[in-house]
Amino acid sequence: MKTFIYLILLIIITIDAGAQSGCDPLLNSNLPPSPYVDGYLTFDGKGDFLRSGDLSPLEFPVNSTDSFSIHTKFKISAPYRPMYIFGKCRLAGWIIGYNNNESGYISIYINNTWKRIYQLGSDTSWHNYTIKYKKADQTLYTYVDGVLTNSHTGFTYSSMDDNSAFSVGNVGFFAQYGPQSVNLYSLWFEGSIAEIKIFSNSNCVVNYGFNEGSGQVARDSLTYFYTDRSYPGYSSCGISHLMLGYMLAQDSCDPEWSAFDSPVQSQFTPLGPGTQYWYSSEGMEYYAEHTSITMAIHNGILINGGFFNMAGGNPAKFIASWNGSTWSPLGGGLNHEPLGLISYNGEVFAGGLFDSAGGVSAKYVARWNGSQWQNAGDGFNSVVNTFIEYNGDLIAGGWFTASGNEIISGVSKWDGSNWRSMGTGIIGTVYAFCIFRGELYAGGCFNYASGIPAGGIARWDGNKWNPVGAGIAGGDKTIYTLAVYNNELYAGGGFIKMGDDYCYNIAKYNGSSWRPVGSGADGAYCNVSRAYITSLKVFNNELYAAGLFSRINGVTANKLARYNGTNWCSVEYGVDLRPRALEVYDNELIINGDFYSASGVECNNIVKYTPKKNLTGIENNNTSREFKLEQNYPNPFNPVTRIGFRIANPGFVTLKVFDITGKQVAVLAQKDMQPGNYNFDFDGQAFGSGVYIYRLETAGNDGTRYTESKKMILIK
Repeated sequence: MKTFIYLILLIIITIDAGAQSGCDPLLNSNLPPSPYVDGYLTFDGKGDFLRSGDLSPLEFPVNSTDSFSIHTKFKISAPYRPMYIFGKCRLAGWIIGYNNNESGYISIYINNTWKRIYQLGSDTSWHNYTIKYKKADQTLYTYVDGVLTNSHTGFTYSSMDDNSAFSVGNVGFFAQYGPQSVNLYSLWFEGSIAEIKIFSNSNCVVNYGFNEGSGQVARDSLTYFYTDRSYPGYSSCGISHLMLGYMLAQDSCDPEWSAFDSPVQSQFTPLGPGTQYWYSSEGMEYYAEHTSITMAIHNGILINGGFFNMAGGNPAKFIASWNGSTWSPLGGGLNHEPLGLISYNGEVFAGGLFDSAGGVSAKYVARWNGSQWQNAGDGFNSVVNTFIEYNGDLIAGGWFTASGNEIISGVSKWDGSNWRSMGTGIIGTVYAFCIFRGELYAGGCFNYASGIPAGGIARWDGNKWNPVGAGIAGGDKTIYTLAVYNNELYAGGGFIKMGDDYCYNIAKYNGSSWRPVGSGADGAYCNVSRAYITSLKVFNNELYAAGLFSRINGVTANKLARYNGTNWCSVEYGVDLRPRALEVYDNELIINGDFYSASGVECNNIVKYTPKKNLTGIENNNTSREFKLEQNYPNPFNPVTRIGFRIANPGFVTLKVFDITGKQVAVLAQKDMQPGNYNFDFDGQAFGSGVYIYRLETAGNDGTRYTESKKMILIK
């Protein structure tokens, strides 16, 4: 039954994995680099781990286990640093560890004692490790690279039931991140691991190869997921099999699938060392959870705010500026993170969770004049989320219901010295503003605007707020971002419907009615709407979307996507955790949030993207018309399927088939060919059920080259 469910999941992913029209064919996020060999996961030792479900066979029940064996391949990158590599142990169970109790040894903690496997010392190269136990002779055998290293005789155990989950990269105590919750007993793995196979009796209970790509990392467990750091051991907003980063990052908070291959040059670039929150207590120093949240452009400088105390490696309290080459603090900064920033009348206005700016009392809003922080009138009684300049006035939106003694609900206008109400305001929370066809629109999580029902979206007519259609429904019932693109208003957030139409987190408004934008954004099952969008931004005549999603209108896109008005495309391989805001600075797209790499490029919570000029949807369609590899048909198949392709220039062409491990199993074409359409049949009669990859490569006589791969499923 498990195999059947697994195949169905692969079929679904394969069907959704069509080529993205108008996108860069070299950066197809549906498929990792070929030929799928030497996959591994890299851990940075700062809090990475994988966690599968509570697999009871891994407790090796004493009454039913006659033998067990553990096979793995890994390397360390931090000699003589204590670390837990993988296992299943909190109160009992077992652990594979390094440098525990005895310096430099790879050992296994089992039956409440450590048993030596190998004296690794400072060796940082790959090794194969095997541990075997046979109840009949009560001996625990350990092997390294096929050579017997130890025989622990008289070995028995009573019980290893501990009700914990199997994990890789750390075992047992999971750090919660943050100054009050880091568990000092967590010994994070710093190194790389290529495979884990575990047998209980004759049953294979774990078979992790880490080289399947396209999100299929844990072959034997549909309960596998990756943590997204907020509560390790629980996925606050992740999805099963969302492992879409294929290029190796040197330092990623979440482990990344990697392969020895020639990666496409990424167009992402870090903004120096980025932003971090550095914490020190009782002799322990580490990075607590940190994130960049909001951005604005002021006097040609990028202003970035969030939860951090370091920017560019220098102290900066929750806000800093980037001039294109270096980071600088804004005076004494803030005492908590800002959520909204804007440049207005020569000053930077910040709103957020703080009540002090540069040592000056500032209730949820403050202003920076270039040399010092000042309050902005009486401030508010609760959080400010966002700002906009409209008809020369500064407008603020948020959670607040008052400023000083004046009742001001959700939205307010700055008169130069005080905050004033706008009609009777908005009952609820405002997260976003936008000007569309000369009028001000507000989006958020609210039910009433100026006393009139308005589901999360309202329009200001100069005197009062008005509803914009029936508004949103379902999910979080929240609009987080608004943008104008191609003379239409786009709304993104966490919702299922806009009016009567299913939209799934993104919708567009033409001035009279709302419509879906394809099938919407989904793939992150953290809320009822299956995802959410946090930011929309127009850049290079395309609309960019950031948020927690793995698909948008059916196209695989890892939390970052772009839209040319017709087609959605991934932005390379996206980001590894949570993007937050988008901004355009110095003709580049800036993405901030809570992440450690973008398309495999190491960065700390902020990165810039410089698209290639020829990657517009219109220009790129020329390539897809000249060269094209078709999806095989039928798919799934048994045992014969047909593969079609088109080439534009004469040259040498190869069409090969690989199994999921990267082993070549068939060559369908390998010869000089003329331009035209071709079809080849693949007969899988001699092969087993599973996923296969077919790859087309052309080398035209005029120097042109083309490469593309696709998946197909053989079911017998």
